Amino acid sequence: MSWLSTFKRFQPGPLPIVGRVALLVNDWSRPQRGQGAMFDSPVLDRMVIAYPGLPIGLYVPAGAWLVWRSVAQIGATASILLYLAGLFAWSFTEYWVHRSSFHHEPETEGQLAWVYLVHGVHHAYPDDSRRWMIPLTVSVPVLAVLYLVLRALLGSAALATFAGFMHGYLTYDLVHYYVHRGRTPGRVGRYLRKYHMVHHYSKPDRHFGVSSPLWDLVFRTR
Repeated sequence: MSWLSTFKRFQPGPLPIVGRVALLVNDWSRPQRGQGAMFDSPVLDRMVIAYPGLPIGLYVPAGAWLVWRSVAQIGATASILLYLAGLFAWSFTEYWVHRSSFHHEPETEGQLAWVYLVHGVHHAYPDDSRRWMIPLTVSVPVLAVLYLVLRALLGSAALATFAGFMHGYLTYDLVHYYVHRGRTPGRVGRYLRKYHMVHHYSKPDRHFGVSSPLWDLVFRTR
């Protein structure tokens, strides 16, 4: 049993999730061109569409404000170190969530729906630019809960740490968007695009890092 063999166990097609609302599941092991609707409801489908403008406009200033507050409370040096720690924590989170949650091997229809919602649709339609970033309807609640948890655990140290984590997340989302769009200039950009395309079209069970191959090297999934 594996993520790639999911549709040997399940049939693609409409999957009821709440009342009459159905998730339109397609085989993610066979990438298709073009766009694919996620729901049979146009209203719900519009709620899971994302582009770079809004995340940049929200997360860049929010992170800057958190760093400013952190410097005022615990000083510049500590804030910089905590910000870098947050970036590093995100790099591991990016890898681990992609590998363990986005590529979870479904055993029930509920798990199938979850995996398709969070990532399967992107593998089914990798050219669909509407799915290249995580929508704010998903990222804002998740990040808000994480911030509250960190604030309760770390106090003032959470400010810069969360800012780094949030900016790391935004960097990942933007890198992912632009490697799919094909506009990643420079040697590093071309490398990241090639690395991620291998994940989509050759080795979906490897190359889980998007903004960096670091953790693929550590865990031998390169």
